[in-house]
Amino acid sequence: MFKPIPVSIGLRYLRAKRRNGFISFISLASILGIALGVTVLITTLSVMSGFQRGDAMQDWPHALQVALQDKRVAGAAPYVDSQALLKGVRNQPAIVRGVLPSLEGNVSVLAQKMKRGSLESLAPGSFNVVLGQELALWLGVGVGDSVVLMLADERSTPMGAMPSIKRFKVSGVFEAGYNEIDKGLAVVNMSDLQRVLKMGEGVTGVRLRLHDMDQSWEVAGDLAQDLRGPYRISDWTSENANLYSSLKMEKTVMGILLSLIIAMGAFNLVSSQVMLVTDKQADIA
Repeated sequence: MFKPIPVSIGLRYLRAKRRNGFISFISLASILGIALGVTVLITTLSVMSGFQRGDAMQDWPHALQVALQDKRVAGAAPYVDSQALLKGVRNQPAIVRGVLPSLEGNVSVLAQKMKRGSLESLAPGSFNVVLGQELALWLGVGVGDSVVLMLADERSTPMGAMPSIKRFKVSGVFEAGYNEIDKGLAVVNMSDLQRVLKMGEGVTGVRLRLHDMDQSWEVAGDLAQDLRGPYRISDWTSENANLYSSLKMEKTVMGILLSLIIAMGAFNLVSSQVMLVTDKQADIA
């Protein structure tokens, strides 16, 4: 059977004669060492590189009321989320969240994180926006300036599908201390965002704050039974399930990689010792 020349030459020198058996062993150990090294490299790159809206809720007051009847729930508030491109001096994509300032304090500490302005400035119909500090710096805007929000929601026009565009006035800046939020979140009044997205009275969902966050799984299960409707209930563990499973897999794979590195070192050590013994065989005899 025809074999490629590189394969033929490799097999010829890999299968050594009996008197040169140690050469075959050294060659095999070296090949295994290189194979393990390449495996470690590829697996490491894979581990580090490979880990990564439904309909509006119309009857959210009912869900809010049912949730607040649970004694484990400390607060609840509706919200509307949408992705958008914010345009100031520079452009930056971000999450635009519509909230009710009167209820937002029940589920977050956003009002306490304000550096300039206040959350109460987000009055219905004002089309004001509160930006994260890093987002405001990147856009090159401050309190009193205007930013243009180009929302991902498309609307049909005689010119075809066009994104929803609205100008908002910056009325405040907050600093959460977490870069992903400070550079990726803009907060507006919920009714203003509903008008831009043409959602009517619908919301994206209702957020809950619990007295004990470790009970989130049990609370989610109980609420699913109490609501008995077209609701999707999730807790912080399921929302970040991919992150936690990725961290667990990363720890497991890193342990395997360490074992492979140790095995590769062992092969190289054995190869060097065999060559040393063979070289000193005449002296030993």
